[in-house]
Amino acid sequence: MSISRKVVFSIVATVVFLLILEGILVVAGVKTNSYASDPYLGFSATTRLFVDDGSGGLTTSDAKLTLFNRQSFPADSSDAFRVFCVGGSTTFGRPYDDTTSFCGWIRELLPVADPTRKWEVVNAGGVSYASYRVALLMEELVEYDPDLFIVYSGHNEFLERRSYPQIIAMPRVVRGVGAIASKTRIWTAVSQVVESVTGAGSRQETDPDILDEEVKTLLDDAIGPSAYTRDDELADKVLQHYRFNLARMVEIASSVGAETLFVTPASNLENSRPFKSEHRADLNANEEQRFNDAVNAARQLRSESDMDAAIAKINEAATIDPRHAQLAFLQGRLLAEASRWDEARAAFERARDEDICPLRALGPMTEIVRSVAVERGATLVDFTLLADEWSNDSIPGDDLFFDHVHPTIEVHRRVALAIIETMAQSGIVSVDAGWNEQSVAAVVKRVEAGLDPQTHALALMKLSKVLGWAGKLQESYRLAVQAVELWPEDSRIQYNAGLTAHLAGRKAEAVDHYRRAVEIQPDADEPHGNLAVLLEEAGQLDQAIHHFRLAIRYARNPETSTRNSAGLARALLASGARDYGQGRQPEALVKLTEAAEIRPGDPEILGRLGIAQLAQGQTANAVASFDLALVANPESPVLMNRLALALALDGQVDRAATTYSSALALDPGVRNFPDNLFRVLGNMGRGDLAAELHARVGE
Repeated sequence: MSISRKVVFSIVATVVFLLILEGILVVAGVKTNSYASDPYLGFSATTRLFVDDGSGGLTTSDAKLTLFNRQSFPADSSDAFRVFCVGGSTTFGRPYDDTTSFCGWIRELLPVADPTRKWEVVNAGGVSYASYRVALLMEELVEYDPDLFIVYSGHNEFLERRSYPQIIAMPRVVRGVGAIASKTRIWTAVSQVVESVTGAGSRQETDPDILDEEVKTLLDDAIGPSAYTRDDELADKVLQHYRFNLARMVEIASSVGAETLFVTPASNLENSRPFKSEHRADLNANEEQRFNDAVNAARQLRSESDMDAAIAKINEAATIDPRHAQLAFLQGRLLAEASRWDEARAAFERARDEDICPLRALGPMTEIVRSVAVERGATLVDFTLLADEWSNDSIPGDDLFFDHVHPTIEVHRRVALAIIETMAQSGIVSVDAGWNEQSVAAVVKRVEAGLDPQTHALALMKLSKVLGWAGKLQESYRLAVQAVELWPEDSRIQYNAGLTAHLAGRKAEAVDHYRRAVEIQPDADEPHGNLAVLLEEAGQLDQAIHHFRLAIRYARNPETSTRNSAGLARALLASGARDYGQGRQPEALVKLTEAAEIRPGDPEILGRLGIAQLAQGQTANAVASFDLALVANPESPVLMNRLALALALDGQVDRAATTYSSALALDPGVRNFPDNLFRVLGNMGRGDLAAELHARVGE
């Protein structure tokens, strides 16, 4: 027998043996491992997303509604093609909800595109859900007879604190030959034997991280992005885990015969500043100074419209530290202003990837989605490429996204249409002859007619607040203005626009929004208080006093009342001092008296009040005011000089002399004060009293 025939015979014999063994294991009841579990993370507990609604259907658990849309569908899907959309807040539909998400658009458009089939589209996108939580959720969803999973995941991979003690290697069960072998009972039986002998199935080299049942982000534990610092090794492991999770999703879907369609994660490059920047670790003091000098020079040159020189300087700074995210973003903006689009895009991408607080999917993640789709035979909609095509200058920005990652309603619709087109190409959808721009426009008109503009404006307001909290004030104000334009008759929306304008330094706009807020809701305490602060800064003291009073009257908590009471006292002090200086002494006395009642013991207020009381001949009251002021500020020669004057005019000459002597001891310069005791007495024509005091003081 020739060698080739022996080889063929051996292969056939081996295959026959394995088939017989596989059959024996079938009879023995051995079941295959349908998909791999996640060896890198565990969860303290899990609860189901969908629960029995009591009428033969399933609905979103009330406990999950803070992170998920309310969705309902029949328990039996035998006559429908069931699609689950999974992922994070983009899938959810933020800043709005399912209605205008790409998932919601798919639900509305599919019956028009292909009316021959009954469609069920369920939005299972969870706010802040990373790929490992999406994969875990899919373990539940495969119980509901899915036909297709649409996966949009990648922006949340760095949200939760976790560690990877060892370098991640993708298990064989989710790649190559191992994936095929894992479907056999032989593989399962051998794995069980190995695990029972070695204990490999019950332990890792180190224990995996155990996360809370629901998302608890790093941003929840700290003030904004300050919880993050550069960690390149961790970032590499997160990317490896992301690849593992995507492959696992395909395996989970395949375990029940469902298909997987991936959507690459796109983000705002041109108009989303990095959340946090850090210099490269080895930057020395001299290099940092050169870096700062180059950046400052670039900004100055930009203000002078010398763009070529500005770009040269910013490129110089980038050479010194190519890892500084904010610098890369500024570089991108300058290059974009000069219409050097390819260079600008590279800089914006570097700004995204060097962001110390990476709340946008990193560049390598897009390539991971593409490669996993090819390797695992999943369908792909390349939103990253589509976003480039749809943007005004081939760099996605505010024209496509509300913020750093959340697409506009129009872009969600476009993504949905791209998904349906891909489903048609793969044979899932049989496009109807009536499917055209007019039929799509009819769906759009129907959906938009059902939208509540106030609800959407409030959603934009909420997103504006999040960006403001993260320190992105200009972006926050842009969204706040959009919310006002959408629904201007809501005091909360006007107030948020005022607050974001205020924080962004747009004080005139802030005043306008605050005024509108209190016009709509006269008992809104916060707008009254903030408006009063800006009016006080602008010198409109009477108006400021008016709004501080209203803020106190309508205060909804003690903290607000206390803060605005302090503001009222401050405004009364300033207004009273101005009245006094302009000769309106009775008005000054009234305001300063009220200020002192609000803030008893405040030495500045009491000092001003004492002067006003003297001017009105209330010498005893002035003495009392200056005495109280000195309790708070006992080493003030200014107050001692004024108290001495009040005492002298009140007939307490001995004490006046003693007090003035104490003032001189603290500061001999008291003799030169504009309101020096003797100078004032001379101006008042009280030379006799001045002489008596001179004798007692010894001057």
